[in-house]
Amino acid sequence: MSAEETLQTITDMRSLVTISLLFIYSTVFAQDEKSLKVAATAFHHALVEQDTAALKGMLSNKLVYGHSNGWKETKQEMINNLYNGTIDYLKITSTNEQVTIDGNTGCIRATLEIDVIMEGKTLPFRLHGLEVWVWKNKKWQLLSRQSTKL
Repeated sequence: MSAEETLQTITDMRSLVTISLLFIYSTVFAQDEKSLKVAATAFHHALVEQDTAALKGMLSNKLVYGHSNGWKETKQEMINNLYNGTIDYLKITSTNEQVTIDGNTGCIRATLEIDVIMEGKTLPFRLHGLEVWVWKNKKWQLLSRQSTKL
């Protein structure tokens, strides 16, 4: 198998995983911890895959995405920054998740290990993260996210 064929196979597999996660995400019509965790996992996967089309449906139009250095992004800024390569997520691992749901609002606190490329440099981060999700139109949408360095 040539390098080009191998690359195409990997790309096809990534697309299949993204589609599968989005299918699971879109078919879950319950406001429970499991569906919120599925939404968060699909979101993290879409970031790594730079799947801006999927992200548009996952993100609230009122999104405030806060980084550990104080940088904040709106929905459109986040999508633009992924698309133009300002930030490239290589890996996102979430552990020690604590999920709380109250009405149409869900929160996930977690320890995050995130590797990104910014300005040509690979940067590893170990963070505490808080994601605030809202149940809207029968799906979870990310309203706000904030992280702090450990």
